[in-house]
Amino acid sequence: MFLEKSTGRQNSTGKLGGGLCRMRVTMTSFSPDVSVVVCTQNRSALLGRVCREALQQKLSGQQWELVIVDNCSTDDTQDIARAIESENPENVCVIQETELGLSAARNAGVRSSRGEYVVFLDDDAFPEPGWLQAIVGALQSGGIRCAGGPVQPLFQGELPRWFLGRFLPYLSVWDLGDKERELTYDEYPRGANIGFRKNALEAAGGFCTDLGRKGNNLLSCEETELCLRIERLGGRIVYAPEARVRHLINIERISPTWLIERFEAQGRSEAIINWRHGGLQALIQGTRTFSNRWRAAASEIDNGGDLFARCQRRSFFGYLRGSLPALLTVDRCRWPKGSRPARWAPSR
Repeated sequence: MFLEKSTGRQNSTGKLGGGLCRMRVTMTSFSPDVSVVVCTQNRSALLGRVCREALQQKLSGQQWELVIVDNCSTDDTQDIARAIESENPENVCVIQETELGLSAARNAGVRSSRGEYVVFLDDDAFPEPGWLQAIVGALQSGGIRCAGGPVQPLFQGELPRWFLGRFLPYLSVWDLGDKERELTYDEYPRGANIGFRKNALEAAGGFCTDLGRKGNNLLSCEETELCLRIERLGGRIVYAPEARVRHLINIERISPTWLIERFEAQGRSEAIINWRHGGLQALIQGTRTFSNRWRAAASEIDNGGDLFARCQRRSFFGYLRGSLPALLTVDRCRWPKGSRPARWAPSR
C-alpha cells in the first residue's frame, strides 16, 4: 500500500527534504536491514536488467529491499519499474521524485528506505555475485560510515586509438586493487557503487542538490562532497574490493566533445566543493591547483597528450566559471548543532 505525500522542497545544503514522491505505508511484517536504491531517468531499456540482476543478490541472515526512484522520466520507465514491483511486491518499492536531479532522487531514496544501511547502484551498473554482501559487510565494521567497491568498465564498442587511460576516472571507472583500505579526501568511492549507514547520511544532511547530474548537465561530485562531510564529522570510509560492479559505458561518450564538456563540469563541481567547505580562501587555492594541472598537461603535448591538455584547460576555465556562482548562490556547509568538524583544505 502506498500514500501520496508532499514533503516540501529540498535545499542546496543537502537537507533530506524533497518534492512530491510516493511514500511507503507498510502493512506487512517485512522489515529490511538494507535498502538498495536505484535512481533512474529515461533508461527503461537498462533498468529492468539492472534491477533483476540486483534482486539475485543474497545477504547472509539479513533481509533487504530495492527502492527504485523514477526522476522525471518521459519514457516507459514507470511501466518497467511497476512490473518489477508487481513481481516482488514485498521487497520492491517504486517512488517518483519530481525535483529534477540525481542528488534530489538519491535523497528521495534515502527518505523512503527502511534499512539501517543504504546502498546506491546506478541504473547502468551491473553487480557481480557477492557485491551486496561485501559492501554491507564493510559497513558493519566498527566506525565505518561509508563503503564502496570497484567500478569496472563495460564498453559498448571499440575504444578509439586516441583514448588514454587517464580519461577513465572521468567515466566513473575506479579500482584500487584487491585489498581493503581506508579512504580520505579526495579519494572516495564512486556514486555508481557506494553505501552508507543511514544514520550517517541523515547526520551529514544528505546529498547536496547543487551538485550531481541534472538532465543534460554534467555536474558531478555529489558523493565526494557528502563523503567529505562525513569524514569531517569523524566517520570512516573504506574501499571494499569484493563489492564489484560493471558499469556500462556508451561508446558515444568516448568523444573529444563529450570529454571536454565532462572536464569543464568537473571544474565547476570542484569549485562548489571548495566554496562549501573552505570559503574564499579555498576557491583561490583551487584556482592555483587547476592552473597547475593545465600547465602540467600542456607540457606533455609532444607525447600525445593534446586532447588531455585541452580537457585540463576547459577544466580550469570551468572552475573559474563555477567559482562566482558558487560564491553567490551556494550555501556553505551547515553542521549539526554541537559538532566540531575537522579542518579541511583542498588538494594542491
